[in-house]
Amino acid sequence: MTPTPPSTQTCRIALVDDHPSVINGYRFILQSHPQFEVCGTATNEAEALALVAQEQPDVLITDLSMPGRGGLELIKDLSTLHPGLKIIVSSMHDEMLCAARALRAGASGYVGKDSPGNALLDAIQKVLDGGVYVSQRLAAHLASSFASPRPRGSTESPLIKLSDREFQVFELFGHGKTAKEIAAQLNLSPKTVSVHRDHIKEKMEFVTSAEMIRQAVRWVETQRDVLQ
Repeated sequence: MTPTPPSTQTCRIALVDDHPSVINGYRFILQSHPQFEVCGTATNEAEALALVAQEQPDVLITDLSMPGRGGLELIKDLSTLHPGLKIIVSSMHDEMLCAARALRAGASGYVGKDSPGNALLDAIQKVLDGGVYVSQRLAAHLASSFASPRPRGSTESPLIKLSDREFQVFELFGHGKTAKEIAAQLNLSPKTVSVHRDHIKEKMEFVTSAEMIRQAVRWVETQRDVLQ
């Protein structure tokens, strides 16, 4: 199905990702549909905020991992500053771990970067129609989780236990950042980062910080494999 906006007006779309190949891929998908116009691109949170303020797009497609405070904080800020903006997350991260976080932050859709191109088009159509887009797999998972309590001994990832900020700190450790570097990137004090690190260790049952960092690196590498 070829999606069409609910009116004859062009739908203006802003793209946020720090990988040029991803931006080019979005453009390739969208350019064959004249009802869609890419009105600008950004590579980080600050650029994205400025872009939306200047261009006033109808839809913003964004990654979660990016320089600065990150995609979740960007979504929260944009939802407050521009409540009419439709936000779709396109991420390499497992939707079972990240989609609910993105939707809670204010996104209207979540598409895996390994999804076929028509999934992104379907997501745009869905959010323009006022709906929320997630994969059928995730929709079934969410319906099941609401229908019955999770049984003891579940194999659900322990990352689910982390707050949005703890999850972000865990990911940055996985990218090789030091606590001091994380503090500077997220505009936090080093002490606050240390507190988050301790909470991560407790929730994920790591004995040492070194063990936590090893697992964070392993998790990031696993996520990168999605794009290989």
